[in-house]
Amino acid sequence: MGVVLLLTLLVFLPNAADGGIHQVCPEGWRKGRSKCFKLVDERSRTIDAQSRCKNNHKASLAVIENEAENKVVQDLLGGQSVAWIGLRREYGSYKWNNEYEFMYSYSNWASGRTNGDCVMILSTGEWQRSFCFVGRPYLCFKKAECEPGWTGDKCDRQCHCYRGYVCNGTDDCPHGCVLGWAGDKCDRRIDKPEVSFYCMKDRKGYSLNLTMDKKGIRFSNFGAVNAEGEISPRCDKRKFSYLGLHVQIRNVSGVWESDCPVETVGTGILKWTFRLQKNSGVVSFEDEDLHVHCDLSEADAAYDHTGRVGVEEIRERTVTAATQIRVGPRTYLADPDTLEPVTNVSLGVPVRLVVKLPEGDDIVNPFFNPRNCQAASPDGNVTVQLTDDSGCSVRIGIGFGTMKSISRVIQSRTFPMFYLPGYTEVVFSCTLVPSSSFTAAPAYCPYRG
Repeated sequence: MGVVLLLTLLVFLPNAADGGIHQVCPEGWRKGRSKCFKLVDERSRTIDAQSRCKNNHKASLAVIENEAENKVVQDLLGGQSVAWIGLRREYGSYKWNNEYEFMYSYSNWASGRTNGDCVMILSTGEWQRSFCFVGRPYLCFKKAECEPGWTGDKCDRQCHCYRGYVCNGTDDCPHGCVLGWAGDKCDRRIDKPEVSFYCMKDRKGYSLNLTMDKKGIRFSNFGAVNAEGEISPRCDKRKFSYLGLHVQIRNVSGVWESDCPVETVGTGILKWTFRLQKNSGVVSFEDEDLHVHCDLSEADAAYDHTGRVGVEEIRERTVTAATQIRVGPRTYLADPDTLEPVTNVSLGVPVRLVVKLPEGDDIVNPFFNPRNCQAASPDGNVTVQLTDDSGCSVRIGIGFGTMKSISRVIQSRTFPMFYLPGYTEVVFSCTLVPSSSFTAAPAYCPYRG
């Protein structure tokens, strides 16, 4: 038997990470690599200086870890001859007096012996011991902040917020991410799943051996697609072990058959379609269909099929959200920011489901609780339940959430647009029940992941 090579399908090559550090300092501070330094020209003991750095500037006495930072601090002295930094001696050892617990590894001591447990920097850039109770100017430092649109400890990860929103060190992306990105700050690329497989001849005939790398994405189901275009119950995720999937291939009366639905596309050439489904019952942007081919005539030989294996795009990208009217109030899909109705939405784009309450004095009780919200096909043949009769979310993964009332407009959480298999239009609706309270949210909903 020849050497059998693993064939990798859908290898995803991300762009090279941005190597720059996008960090800035507040006005009046000097940047030194990833730190910001400031000279405070007032005389204080070290204990007072540390307190004032923290209370007045949300900082700490200066920590200097390398020659470049030491040069920045030296330049800050200007006309001052000395200033306190955050190094001090405790029980015979030196340590930085700050909340970040930096290691004491770099130093620039001046020659000559001096007394005291605290440390000041001279205009020459050299360090010298001194008594802590002496009043001197002092240097504060804090970590540099990320430029708008960048995040991470080193500000080296770019945010990809939906609709051009810009993240920073504290604010997340308010309405989700552009397609292909995830995380609170949309700085994590959603990698495409990979499939590795090989076909080989064995004592029982032939076999397909397959493993999946789902790239950390949680799929509700995955497996081989049958003739009806659905994941086969006899070859779904329950058939996969932690090692992957082993599919036996047999010749029955001249017809190739396997444990998983297979299509013969040529003489001795078999094709499987494996689907990774993000949410059961709906089609989402993260769904993947992967095509795997085996040429049984080459099963014993070393080969590389990369050029002949592809992934076909079988999803339509545009869906239409229809409007459902119930008891006067309007139920519609809305832009997550403006809450304006939308009628044509691309797959995966963030939206909200909105129930707008009617205006007028003829409504005795204008507060309604949305119950039994659902997404359905226009003909009503396919229905996906979104909330139960208590108003609580019943779907894990769609992110629909609990409907809440804000300024007389009942709205869901932001969720990525999906559609139902076989349809390009979706009807969203809720049953509105009059409420005796001023809230449209249920009293309690169990956590559903």
